[in-house]
Amino acid sequence: MSKFSLGSSLLVATLLLVGCSAETESSTPVAEPTPVIAPELIPTAPPEEVVDVIPEGFLTSYGDIIFKVGDGPTWCTMSEFDNFVICEHREFDAKYEQLPLPADCQYTYGYQLRLRGGQVEGSEMAEFTCANANWSDSSSAPILASGERITTFGFSCFVEKQAARCENSMGDFIVLGPDAWAMSE
Repeated sequence: MSKFSLGSSLLVATLLLVGCSAETESSTPVAEPTPVIAPELIPTAPPEEVVDVIPEGFLTSYGDIIFKVGDGPTWCTMSEFDNFVICEHREFDAKYEQLPLPADCQYTYGYQLRLRGGQVEGSEMAEFTCANANWSDSSSAPILASGERITTFGFSCFVEKQAARCENSMGDFIVLGPDAWAMSE
């Protein structure tokens, strides 16, 4: 056997072994840790002098309340019919570390947070959704400015800078903005 043939055979064998070992490692799922958000980025209470706004100024023709969150890229929809609030932004607007994609999600994850107004069997009160599209169109939605609060349909949402915090009547909550997210457990 020539030196070239021997060298080529060894190279092929090495590549096959490396390929096999990498395949074995990747076939075992490893749980990725959920990124941690700095607590100071998560609004916990409205400012002392919060301004309560009238919900009707944010009402859509189909009955939902939609508002843009301050001067940021996030928006929220409060739905009486669906009995939830959903806050969302586009994937490229998020500055926080990407959340691990669940095995059963083939779309985007970590950019749409939903808060229910009541318990639904088999569902969490607050959860990220696996989304293939935006829930609502915010292109003509009015702005809920920092320091303002809107209360309707059993939910209350206020804005601090570019983050919205929404709560239901039971005290469950979600927070979403380009820099932070949080939810009750």
